[in-house]
Amino acid sequence: MLDNVRFVETESEEQCGYCLRKKLKESEKFYKVFVKDKEWGMTVCELCKGGFLAGKLEGQKKTYVTHLAFYVKSALFELREKLPENMNDELISAIEDYENGRYSSSFRSIGFVAEWMTKKLFGRKFGEQNVEEEPKWENMLGRLLERSRNEKTKEEAMVHQLYFLKWFRNKAGHPSKHMITGEDVRIGLVSIAYLLRQLA
Repeated sequence: MLDNVRFVETESEEQCGYCLRKKLKESEKFYKVFVKDKEWGMTVCELCKGGFLAGKLEGQKKTYVTHLAFYVKSALFELREKLPENMNDELISAIEDYENGRYSSSFRSIGFVAEWMTKKLFGRKFGEQNVEEEPKWENMLGRLLERSRNEKTKEEAMVHQLYFLKWFRNKAGHPSKHMITGEDVRIGLVSIAYLLRQLA
């Protein structure tokens, strides 16, 4: 079903079938949902459109996730010029995989971006020439954590975020008892948006 969903903009004044709100301003867009070219019988707002599939996968009780998905996509769209093209591609894949319920695959992409961020932060603190000499990002994180604790800077919080992302990426990339969930991925995507703002 998920591969056959499409959205068609509508001028209808109906309320959103997910968050139940009506248009707040004239420029807002609302969409009819079609599955296999048949109308689903629901209208969704611009906020809920981005996370519609996530809501279908995780149940109607979690309608708030559609708004979070919209926020994350908007935030990452604003920040995309801060990323090299290959990292941009990873983030797009992470969002698409999240919306289609491929949570492990989504977190693997998040992990690649987190590794790139670790190297960028490490280069700032220890010099670009040292990035190549320290091939493991786990070691980079260890050195970053030690320095941030000694200097008592806000970068300590950033390093803890990167540790969190590394842990989940490892669970997503290797056989594990922990199954990656939509909740895990949402926290990962919000963390990436936060870290990108801090590294700007």
